[in-house]
Amino acid sequence: MDLKNIEWNSETYKEFLVYLWGEQDKIWDLERHAKILNLPNKVIGIRTPIIKKIAKEIAKGDWRKFVELPINDIYEEKVLKGLVLSYVKEDYSVIEPYLLDFYYKYVDSWAVCDVVVGNLKIINKNKDKHFFLLKNFHKSANPWVVRVGLVTLLDYYIEGRYLDDIFKICLEVRSDEYYVKMALAWLISILFVKERDKTLEFLNDNRENLDPWTYNKALQKIIESLRVSSEDKLLMKKMKIKS
Repeated sequence: MDLKNIEWNSETYKEFLVYLWGEQDKIWDLERHAKILNLPNKVIGIRTPIIKKIAKEIAKGDWRKFVELPINDIYEEKVLKGLVLSYVKEDYSVIEPYLLDFYYKYVDSWAVCDVVVGNLKIINKNKDKHFFLLKNFHKSANPWVVRVGLVTLLDYYIEGRYLDDIFKICLEVRSDEYYVKMALAWLISILFVKERDKTLEFLNDNRENLDPWTYNKALQKIIESLRVSSEDKLLMKKMKIKS
């Protein structure tokens, strides 16, 4: 399909879905793939590099109409909405409302979150604007919105001027959802890798304020990191909360 020159409407989108199914990797075990990705919805089974290639082509054309079209609860459709927005050559002010209305609301698995968030390089040149948008994501009742916020922080914001706000957010996250707790542990571990002294102080000061499972999981992820010294790994083992 000539993806950059399509006039997007309900009929051409049906043709596009047929095209997507034609890109299916038939050697994949789709049931296992869906289980790994924690996908509650249908999955076609297209490898991520192929999805990205498709998104880049769509982003060169009438991307607005594509993103605004309703979808059929398929994993690849949701990822494409976010990836197309990540490749569009527009100002941040143009992209932000589309992220809110046509991507974030569709996130329903760690994969739909992580694949797209890691690709939103537009954030790098608009950090303050985007931080104003996401700094309250951790208060959402939707656990996937919370995860989006935490993963965005660990991907783009671990630097001096944001650290106090990030540590505050870490303490304010209140969720029993596994994929939120894992994202929080992941964030704390990356904070330690990049801002070792301040994060160590944070961990020592908030041993009783963080959920014990999340606290221990963060320490475990620090121990597993290849960017942490043997001495610090031993220290993390000593800091673990005993069950």
